[in-house]
Amino acid sequence: MMIVFAFQTEAERDRFTALYERYRNLLYAKAYDILHDAMLAEDAVSEAFIRVFRNMDKIEGVDSPRTAAFLVTIARNAALTIYAKRREEAVPAEDLIEIAGADPQGLEDLVMRELTNERVARLVGALDEQSRYIFIMKYAYDMPHREIAAQCGMTENNITVKLHRIRKKLADALEDERDAG
Repeated sequence: MMIVFAFQTEAERDRFTALYERYRNLLYAKAYDILHDAMLAEDAVSEAFIRVFRNMDKIEGVDSPRTAAFLVTIARNAALTIYAKRREEAVPAEDLIEIAGADPQGLEDLVMRELTNERVARLVGALDEQSRYIFIMKYAYDMPHREIAAQCGMTENNITVKLHRIRKKLADALEDERDAG
């Protein structure tokens, strides 16, 4: 399948090209780490750049660390989606080990302390794409709320509330599993 991007200006096209040339190898490496398959990693990178094109307005300068984090997160999410479709799991457990850092705060502590990697993978995978993206930026990349807000086009307060709701949703899902088991 051939994808054609319709750029509004030549400057926009040049910026996209610069992003592609600067980050394609990094995104491929991240996707390959998740998928362990060259062709699937290429598919993930292609999907990531389609998403980049759709979100060009959210991207700062080509060499910005926030841009790198944003693009890596997009590629990671694309790879995790492909992985989920192939394995019927949304997030591979081995890639979530770094996410499961303990936090002494109530619900978050409960979720992170008691879940196995498979449970984390299944529960995080059940989140909608935006929530999964926010969760990964926070816990995999340890990004501050301010940066996550900028990447998502939201306020810091919105991110704080969203993260609270995500943790609550994960805790509720854990309790439901306990009650059922």
